[in-house]
Amino acid sequence: MASTASHHHLTIAAIVPSFRRGRYLIETIKHLYRQTRPPNEIIVVDQTPIEEYTLDQRQWLREECDAGRIRWVHQKEPAVSRARNRAIQETQCEVLLYLDDDIIPDRTLVGRHLCHYTDQSVSGVTGLVVHSAEERLVPVPGDFSARSPEVQAYTYQAFESPLHGVAFMYGGNFSVRRAALLAVQGWDEHILNYGDRDLGLRLAKAGIRIDYDPAARIIHLCAPIGGTRVTDPYTPWRGWRRCVSVWYLAFRHLHGPMFVRFGAVRAGRFSFLLRQNFIRPWRWPSEILSYLVGCFVAWRWSRVGLVSPFVPNTNCAASAGRGLWRKQTTIWRQFVPTPVKIMARRLGLIQ
Repeated sequence: MASTASHHHLTIAAIVPSFRRGRYLIETIKHLYRQTRPPNEIIVVDQTPIEEYTLDQRQWLREECDAGRIRWVHQKEPAVSRARNRAIQETQCEVLLYLDDDIIPDRTLVGRHLCHYTDQSVSGVTGLVVHSAEERLVPVPGDFSARSPEVQAYTYQAFESPLHGVAFMYGGNFSVRRAALLAVQGWDEHILNYGDRDLGLRLAKAGIRIDYDPAARIIHLCAPIGGTRVTDPYTPWRGWRRCVSVWYLAFRHLHGPMFVRFGAVRAGRFSFLLRQNFIRPWRWPSEILSYLVGCFVAWRWSRVGLVSPFVPNTNCAASAGRGLWRKQTTIWRQFVPTPVKIMARRLGLIQ
């Protein structure tokens, strides 16, 4: 039987990466203040340019930070995986609770996550994410626990029953022991958006137990702007950057029909099949090119492997990947016709 201990002595940090969602962020923080078991720390890793906040929003965040109620950490470049890794470096709490910045958490959310850690064999907990309080939950398929980690990670839903030893996680409602996260070397900074599946798979394959608890619930407001929302007209992730993470996860984890369905097809839905592009045929040539470039870049990155500040010599690996891309763009400049160069500049492929 797994050993148990009281969870009351455990320290937990609520980590909220945020980008261009000032109003939502402030409401999320206020909800965390009202938890029945408040987190020991609230860490906001903010990638929003300070001038984009209203005066009232900026003043409120500064006052909360000065009062010690939150830690307001600034990161210049918008990159959610880097923000999540930055939070690991900013805290020594034993449990890290990662949350989205546009949520309404149940008042017992923090306590529900912590109670699982009375079992020393549990190192991660993924909670439930719904989009309304009335959303109906799905029965757990009878064969779900027998499915491979990859199949679990790509076929999970809002299940109505708890599960033990799963291979999926919601990045917007997920807690993990800090030691376990460091054991798998943190979040992969190659991933620009939607890196939940990668971390869940790496934890599960390392033998680290993740439990699913539908009672640890948040309502996800799905803010139409900011974050990693690819449909936001002001998103910094354009062209191949919209789909490269989908391709990268496929090259890292998938094979056969799953590679086609959850890699090639899904990457298309993030690029030329994205509704705002699909209904505008004049965008198809550049978006199809971006789709192919994203595939090529992801394949190259998959050969470099995990990039994280917790990987030895990771800076060398990251530099090698970037250097390879610079070398390729130099070849483009020499041999590619001018019209294609112009299109490549518009896509952000070369400068």
